[in-house]
Amino acid sequence: MLGLVVLILVALAPSPTTAQEPTVRAFLTPAGAVGVGRAFVLNVEVTGTQSMDREPAPPELDFAQYLGSSTQSSVRMVNGRTSVSLTVQYRYQALDEGSFTIPSLQVTAAGRTLDTEPLQVAVTAAPPDAAGADGPVLDPNDLFLTAEASKRSVRVGEPVLLEYRIWTRVDVTNFGMTRVPEPEGFWVEDVTPSGQPEVEQRTRNGVQYASAVIRRVALVPTRAGERRIEAIGLEAQVRVRNSRDPFESFFGRSSLFGTTTVPTTVLSDEVVLDVAPLPSGPPEPFSGMVGSLDMTASLDRDSLEAGEAVTLTVHVRGDGNVRAVPDPELGLPSDFEVFPPEVTVAVRPTSSGLSGTKTFEYVLIPRAPGRREIPAVRFGYYDVAEGAYRTAESAALPLTVTGTVVDGPAALRRGGVEQLREDIRFIRIGPLELRRTGGTLLGAPVFWMLSLLPLAAVGGAVALRRHRDLLEGDVAYARGRRASRVARKRLAEANRLAAEDDARAFYAEVARALRGLVADRLNLAEAGLLTTELDEAVARAGVDEATRASLRDCLDHCDRQRFAPPGSGAGERSRFLDDVGALMTALDRSLR
Repeated sequence: MLGLVVLILVALAPSPTTAQEPTVRAFLTPAGAVGVGRAFVLNVEVTGTQSMDREPAPPELDFAQYLGSSTQSSVRMVNGRTSVSLTVQYRYQALDEGSFTIPSLQVTAAGRTLDTEPLQVAVTAAPPDAAGADGPVLDPNDLFLTAEASKRSVRVGEPVLLEYRIWTRVDVTNFGMTRVPEPEGFWVEDVTPSGQPEVEQRTRNGVQYASAVIRRVALVPTRAGERRIEAIGLEAQVRVRNSRDPFESFFGRSSLFGTTTVPTTVLSDEVVLDVAPLPSGPPEPFSGMVGSLDMTASLDRDSLEAGEAVTLTVHVRGDGNVRAVPDPELGLPSDFEVFPPEVTVAVRPTSSGLSGTKTFEYVLIPRAPGRREIPAVRFGYYDVAEGAYRTAESAALPLTVTGTVVDGPAALRRGGVEQLREDIRFIRIGPLELRRTGGTLLGAPVFWMLSLLPLAAVGGAVALRRHRDLLEGDVAYARGRRASRVARKRLAEANRLAAEDDARAFYAEVARALRGLVADRLNLAEAGLLTTELDEAVARAGVDEATRASLRDCLDHCDRQRFAPPGSGAGERSRFLDDVGALMTALDRSLR
C-alpha cells in the first residue's frame, strides 16, 4: 500500500520546466462570427513565459466598443514536459454588422518582440451563441433592449421622450451601461427616475417578460432633417442553467449549483426622428418654446417710497422646453434701477416630452415718485396643437411711488434700500519697531539659510523625483495635477471666442472647462458625462450645495445658449466668464 502511494506522488509531481522559446498567437472567442450588440474576446496568448516585458495596448476597433481586459496564466504537462503560458483577454462589444479585420498586435516577452497574425471577424445580425462555444447558450430573445420614442415626427424645439427598456426571461443579477453616445443635433435632459428600476411583467409578441425602464431622456431637436439617435450598449450579468453539468439531474442539486453567471452584452434599437423646421415669421420676442405657454407677473407690493426695492416675479409655465425661455424684456422707464434676475427652473417628463415652470425674480428700485406701471411681459411660442404661432402675455401692474427723487449710491437688500455710509477712514499709525545692530555670524538668519540650503535641495530633488514617478505611473494623480492648468487654458480659449463674437463656441468651451475640471480632479471619463452624474460625483466628493447649485446653473446656461438663437452680447459673456472663473476657483478648492 505504501509503495502505491509513493508511485502516485511521483507521477503527480511536476517535472522541471523545459526551456522554451516564447511564441505568441491571437484568437477570438467565440470563433468565427459574433452577433451585433454581443460580446467577443480577443485573446493574446504567449507560450513559454508567464510574464510580458510590455503588454500590448487594446486595439481601437471602429466596429466594436472596448469593455475591459483580464490576464490569466496556465501550466500544462504533456508527456512529462511542462509548458507555461500567459493570456491577455480584451473584451469588446460588437456594434456594426459586416466583415472586419483586427490588426496584428506586438508583444515583448523574454527580451523578444513578437507579432500576432491579423484576425478576421464577421459580425452578423443575430448571434448563434451569446456566451461562446464553451459556455451556456443564451437565446437572443431571452434578453434584449429596446428604445421607444414618444413620437417620430416633430418640429425643431419640440421635446421627445425616449425610453430605453430592458426585456428579460432570464435571471439578471446586475447590469451597467457600456456605451451611451451623445445625440448630435439635440439638447438632452436626463429624466431617469432615481433609485432602482421598477420591474413589471409585460407581454411582447405573445411572450411574457420581466421589463423595466433603465434610462429615460428628453430630447429637444435643434436642427431640422432626419436625425439618427445611435444605439446604447448594456452589459448584464445573467445566471443561466448549465445543461452540461452531468451531476445536476442525477443528484437533484439546487439551481445554485446547476447555474452559471455569464456576462452578456446587448444593444438597443437605433431611433430615427423626422424633424421639421418651424414656420417663418415667429412673433418677437420668441421664447423658443414649442408646445404651450402661459405667463403671469406679480409684485410683492403695490406702493413704496422712492429708493426702496420691490420684487417683480414673472412665472412661466407650459409644455415644452422651458429651459429655452430667455430673460424677459421688461421695458421699464429709465428712472428704474433693475438688477439681474434670480432664475429657478423645475422640469418634469410627460408622456409626450417635457413640462415645467421657470420663474424670474427681479429687484426693481424706482428713483422718482409718481403713479407708475410695470409694462406687460410677452413671449411668442409655437402651438403644436394649433400648428401656429401664439403670444403669451402677462397683465400690466400698477405701482405707486411716494417720497422724493433719490440720488446717490444705495445698497441692495430684499424689500428695501439703505444708504451707504460715507465716513472718513483715517490712516492708523502703528508703533515704532527697533532693530539691534551688530551680533555674531551664528545669529544671522542668512548664515542658517545658506547652511540648510544643500539639505533643502536634496529634499526638493527627492520630492521632484517622486512627483515625476507619480505623473508617469498614477493616471488619477497626473489628471488631478494638470486639472487647474487645463481648465485655465480652456477658459483662455473661451475668452478668445467671446472676443470673436462666436457665442455658441464660447459657451461650449466654458462647459468643457467646467466638466473637464471635475472629471480630471475626480478621475472620471469626461466623454458622455451628464450633468446629473457630474452633480452626484461632486456631491460624493464633499462639495457644498451652494457651489453645486452654481455649477448646475452655469452648465444649464451654457446648454441654453449653445442651442438658443444668438442673443448674448460681448459684455454679458465677459460677466459670465468672470462668474465661471470664481466658480472654478471655489470648485477646485473643494475638490482638492
